[in-house]
Amino acid sequence: MKDKNLFELGKLAQQGNDMAMLEIIERKKKMIKKYSFGDEDRYQFIILKLIEGIKRYNFEKKL
Repeated sequence: MKDKNLFELGKLAQQGNDMAMLEIIERKKKMIKKYSFGDEDRYQFIILKLIEGIKRYNFEKKL
């Protein structure tokens, strides 16, 4: 999974690949920690919203 970009990981995660979803969260962990300001509840909420956003996003490539 390390060799895939976020777009490819997003498509895999949307199809139900849990490892792809975990890889996206891992790559964005530093940013999530920054914007949670040390609050564990806010940290979990941001991760939840990230997952919801990935599930809803339309990953069709437009040329």
